Amino acid sequence: MMNFSYNADRKNGHVGITRLWQTVLALLISAGMVMAQEITVTGVVTDASGSGMPGVAVTVKGTSRGANTDVDGRFSVSAPGSATLVFSFVGYVAQEIPVNNRSTIDIKLAEDTKALEEVVVVGYGTQKRKEISGTVSSISSKEFNSGFNANPLAAVQGKVAGLVISQTGSDPNATAVVRLRGVGSLSAGSDPLYVVDGVPGVPIQNISPNDIETIDVLRDASSAAIYGSRASNGVIIITTKRGRSGRASVDYNGFVGVDQIAKAPAYMNAEEYRAATQKFGFNVGADDKGADTNWFEEITRKAIIQSHNLAFTGGTENFSYRASLGYLGQQGVVKKSNYERISARINLDQTALNGKLKISTSLSAILGNRDFINYEAFSYSITNRPTDPVYTTDPAFQTPSRAGYFERLGDFSIFNPVALIDNTTNEGKSVEYLGNMNLRYNLTKDLVIGANGALKGYQQNTSYYLTRVPKSGVVSQGLAQISNGPAYNAPTDDKLLELTLNYNKTLGNLNIGALGGYSYQDVSFASFSARNSNFISDEIGFDNLGAGAGLALGQRTDAVGSFRSNYKLISFFGRVTAALNEKYFATMSLRRDGSTKFGANNKWGLFPAASVGWTVSNEEFLKTVPAIDNLKFRVNYGQTGNSEGIRPYTTLALLGAGARYYDNGNWLPSYRPIQNPNPDLKWEVNENYGAGIDFSLFNYRLSGSMDYFIRNTRDLLYEIAAPLSIRPIVPNILANVGSMRNQGFELSLDGLIIDKGDFKWQGIIAGATLKNEVVALSKGEFLASDAIFIGSDLGAATRGTSNVPFSIIRPGYPVGALWGARVLEIDDQGKYVLEDINGDGVIDENASDRTFIGNPLPKVTASMTNNFTYKNFNLSFLLNGNFGNKIYNAERMQYERQVGRIPAENTLKSAVDSPIRDDRTGSIDYFVEDGSFVRLANFQFAYNIPVEGKTFTRAQVYLSGNNLFVLTKFKGVDPELSTGNSNSGIYTKQQFPKSRGFQLGVNLSF
Repeated sequence: MMNFSYNADRKNGHVGITRLWQTVLALLISAGMVMAQEITVTGVVTDASGSGMPGVAVTVKGTSRGANTDVDGRFSVSAPGSATLVFSFVGYVAQEIPVNNRSTIDIKLAEDTKALEEVVVVGYGTQKRKEISGTVSSISSKEFNSGFNANPLAAVQGKVAGLVISQTGSDPNATAVVRLRGVGSLSAGSDPLYVVDGVPGVPIQNISPNDIETIDVLRDASSAAIYGSRASNGVIIITTKRGRSGRASVDYNGFVGVDQIAKAPAYMNAEEYRAATQKFGFNVGADDKGADTNWFEEITRKAIIQSHNLAFTGGTENFSYRASLGYLGQQGVVKKSNYERISARINLDQTALNGKLKISTSLSAILGNRDFINYEAFSYSITNRPTDPVYTTDPAFQTPSRAGYFERLGDFSIFNPVALIDNTTNEGKSVEYLGNMNLRYNLTKDLVIGANGALKGYQQNTSYYLTRVPKSGVVSQGLAQISNGPAYNAPTDDKLLELTLNYNKTLGNLNIGALGGYSYQDVSFASFSARNSNFISDEIGFDNLGAGAGLALGQRTDAVGSFRSNYKLISFFGRVTAALNEKYFATMSLRRDGSTKFGANNKWGLFPAASVGWTVSNEEFLKTVPAIDNLKFRVNYGQTGNSEGIRPYTTLALLGAGARYYDNGNWLPSYRPIQNPNPDLKWEVNENYGAGIDFSLFNYRLSGSMDYFIRNTRDLLYEIAAPLSIRPIVPNILANVGSMRNQGFELSLDGLIIDKGDFKWQGIIAGATLKNEVVALSKGEFLASDAIFIGSDLGAATRGTSNVPFSIIRPGYPVGALWGARVLEIDDQGKYVLEDINGDGVIDENASDRTFIGNPLPKVTASMTNNFTYKNFNLSFLLNGNFGNKIYNAERMQYERQVGRIPAENTLKSAVDSPIRDDRTGSIDYFVEDGSFVRLANFQFAYNIPVEGKTFTRAQVYLSGNNLFVLTKFKGVDPELSTGNSNSGIYTKQQFPKSRGFQLGVNLSF
């Protein structure tokens, strides 16, 4: 034990002073030892509602030591008693808390308004949530749909009012149809513009949802107008996950699942088919081959799906990173249909020059492997006779290859679907890359200059071979093709450079912001293909096209093809924002775009927008109302353009290859005019008016928004008969000819319905109404027909149904309206009795006696998400549906009748009791059905495993499912069709079946 006493007498003064210094030094050393002693600090981090926050980085300031909070927000970290702990989490204000020798520290993190606003991107800058006066919806990764989401579109289906995502069937290689506030065009494309980490025009169907932090939807033109000529159909902005400071962490997400056919088509089995042929008076005799074949089951399967994603995150105060690697393996429920995706992404963020310079870099690469199938196999699988076998030894029912497949060689409509699938190879291998760098430098605290550069591209190599074995391959004797080029409308090469200047200033109670910018984009498309036929062996396949004799024998006029195109887009844009007293808000923007796609007289377009908002809840007369937490009124106006669906060079007079001619023993290609010039061609213009209300009530237990919009689209692009006044060189011309209107209401609600102890129930509702109308189909000298009929192919090898005009584009009706004859009754002979609509005494169901018979567009779309939490258990599910739309069931029209199919083909079971004995195949209202439905789209039941120790910070296991059930009156397999096209609402026999899936997965954090 140390002795701290001393003697201060004068004689021994020097000794006393020495001991005094020794004492002070010992005290300082002892205090330092006490302060430097390591202690274990534990605690809980909660959010504003008191809920524990998992994944919060807890670091010892000035060191690399730290920990992450567990699923309940608890943490444990060793630190000196004099240290400072830093608590940080994306979207929340970081806090620095001195330890002061405490062993327990509990803190509450507050939402970082600025950080949240940076996530809710409004285009080329940031804006406070409360100051946004446009219509913007934001979905965080925590709000994504449960169950299996192959792409970001599936993750947000049913989450945003007015955003309709639909897909016919469950083909793993198909893309969903996305429509925001209705159909925006006739021919120029109606898809939204996708922006990924500030880069516009990125295809998102292949991005892993695990890499996404938020998806923001700019629903109205006032919000989207900053993107000008490409934003007519709305803008969807994706922000990927980035690193954060603190202890490095590793996240793993994975699942294994199985998909199966949700509902098979109701065609006859062998016993039912034999009974039907007898009832209908047919004697098949020796034509009955004695089999009992379910052709649909022969080409389908239970499909395995698996997904694995690994992410590494970490960083320091000035540098952060996130790197991820993902794999998705998805079998389709139809044999030989597959999709594999390998994705890699790294995001880096660096702060330099005393915090003035911020550098953000993103690099991603996606490799895809696809196995496509021939959709004709669906038609054959349901119409082939169930009494025919799959295989046979009888040479009379085999192709010359003698491969053993049963084929009816002389029948037009009977093909062996198993032989077709087994003997067709159609592979696609794709590479997609994106690299971008964003620089931001603070010239002053209010003025920031920025630069954004990006390189991206998409290349897909496709290899196809149809052997000589199936009946459909006999003529070509082996058909091989290889091609490479763009796919999914993605360019093969895309360069982007953008420069911005942002100014933000607070003057008392007034916040002002100004943005100015310049954008240059250079986009190229290129493709090459080659094909040959007449191979002596199938062993080579597509690996040696020169081995085929088809080209040498003059059988292939399509042996080689290629193309290249390019366009450039130059833009100047600006935006001004103002917020006064946190009550009154205004935003004005202007963009001027110049594109090489359009005519010499209309190279440039101007796209203005404005919106205002009033937070009435901040007025004195409402501050005393306890039930109202927030109430804001919004009004907006804007113009945007649509140029995405238009090819380069469409305004020019073009020459192209024509018919071949014989000259001196050689067949040579001719050249001829193939396109009229149109120097006045320009982009479609979308003019949008809207008003809305945002609200939060009852201490934020209930929040939501209501919006009304009118969306007028003018200068619609469509190919029409060229007027003689322009002296055309070919019959048709692409011109701006018409206008269209969409209008409707949108409602979003988010409520905490029950909050009692360990049990919580949150309900989220999104709904919208839509009325679509074609207003005009002419402009100036360009006159389209007053009725444009749209044909539909109803399936392979069915006579008379290759191009039936069920749909119409006509002023006064919705786009793609169902158009046909009205059936008054079925007479005693089983014939249709049709209405004489024009009253001329003559029935002409293919011309004058047709009328409007149904709207294929849903009048109402709605969804409800339910989230239940009890202690460590979570249950969530999504119900969504369409209401008020009509579907033309062409399958019933073809196969629910007593004549024309049996005995040559199989038919629907309902044909036995059908009163119809009429074999006419046309558009009649007898087969128009209600397409309304409610679907349990997905569910997830999860358990959060309590974790202790330092190995795991989070552990969750779950069971999930997709497409659990459908409630509908529709008589087909599934009522969900890809809506929003000119021929929507036609249900045929030739479509990929819908699947139902279940997955078992785990989420781990280290």
